[in-house]
Amino acid sequence: MKKIVLAVLLYLPMALLAQDVRGIHNSVKSPEHRVALLELYTSEGCSSCPPADRFLSGLKAEGISDQQLIPMAFHVTYWDYIGWKDRFAKKQFDQRQRERASKNKQDTVYTPQFVFSGEDYRGLVSFSADLDQLVKQRSKVDLELSADKQRDKLQLHLKSDISRSNLKKVGFYFVLIENNLYSDVKDGENEGVKLQHDYVVRQILGPYFQLEKSQSIELPPEWKKQDLSIVAFAEDPQTGEVLQAVRLPF
Repeated sequence: MKKIVLAVLLYLPMALLAQDVRGIHNSVKSPEHRVALLELYTSEGCSSCPPADRFLSGLKAEGISDQQLIPMAFHVTYWDYIGWKDRFAKKQFDQRQRERASKNKQDTVYTPQFVFSGEDYRGLVSFSADLDQLVKQRSKVDLELSADKQRDKLQLHLKSDISRSNLKKVGFYFVLIENNLYSDVKDGENEGVKLQHDYVVRQILGPYFQLEKSQSIELPPEWKKQDLSIVAFAEDPQTGEVLQAVRLPF
């Protein structure tokens, strides 16, 4: 019996080491129906944003599957000047919001702003009904996302099929999002408030216009792997409409 226990104890570190070397492979395919993408443009320097952040975080308890909805929170930089610099914000996210506004024929950007599958969205009171209506639609784009994970590196691969769409060109994106993030705000409009954030966009890559794309991503040590997810989505480059999306938990 002691020999068996010893053999098991010796095997476990070797198995874990082998797993570290080989990595872990996961994959997910999009469903036949459309999956909604809900983007929130927010800032820790904006006093109107915490309720929108709480709405997004609350989706975790609503029992909504990622085969129906994938939320993402883009933190923007243009409120940093007030006195508090949002550590999750990037100018790249400002630019994406401005591009959304242009495609929605809007003259300005604002926070908090929701964008529902590519369209400016102000109908949270009817959100459940709007979501139900979208996921009843058959998708014209199929996605298959796979990830090979090795310590602090991800190797992503996306395969797509747009043969049911009348579009000749579709943009594809990789996104890394993280949950369970907190900030003690010490200045600006939210001074003294502890903010919780979920679905925070850590990195977005794209658009790519190949039907099959591989991408390597290095993971900074401050990103909590147990709270990360990988998202891929397809977008009409002319209108900004999100055609399909998939999420793969880390």
